[in-house]
Amino acid sequence: MFFIKNGKLMMYDIEKEYKDYLRKYDEKVSLKENRKFYGVLVSNGKVDYYVPFTSKVEKRTSSKLTINVKDKNQVIAKLLLNNMIPVNMENAKLVDVEKEIYKDYYNKEISYLHNQKIKDEMIRKINNMYSVLENETAQDYPFFKKLCCDFKLLEEKCKEWRKNLTFYVK
Repeated sequence: MFFIKNGKLMMYDIEKEYKDYLRKYDEKVSLKENRKFYGVLVSNGKVDYYVPFTSKVEKRTSSKLTINVKDKNQVIAKLLLNNMIPVNMENAKLVDVEKEIYKDYYNKEISYLHNQKIKDEMIRKINNMYSVLENETAQDYPFFKKLCCDFKLLEEKCKEWRKNLTFYVK
């Protein structure tokens, strides 16, 4: 069962080198060249996951795999649950939103997600998505498999990254 990391939704950025590393193993890992790549952290108690935002609100997405982030009933961003990636906390950098040029926009995103109903919806969708991908006979399995990152493979690569990092630091 997934939950919000540390019980508080905060905005994080992920190291480019780490995203590039994961992208070698799964082309669905989102890369944003020369743009901010912010998201929130969730965990299942064993692995932490980074869930990215996108500002491409006109892009067609599945309601089963995204959370629309709104301001005054207008979608201003989306959380792409299908593009969440496992992350070591060493690769996640807390964003000081108040120092950002688009701080008002980022504050609106985070503020919207603080609504308990929205948090519950996000966690419910993540748990559903993850469990469907563990069950090849599930009705949504082919659709989710096509659109979601390979979470199990990326979890292994996340562990390898950490092991290699530890090896090189010693």
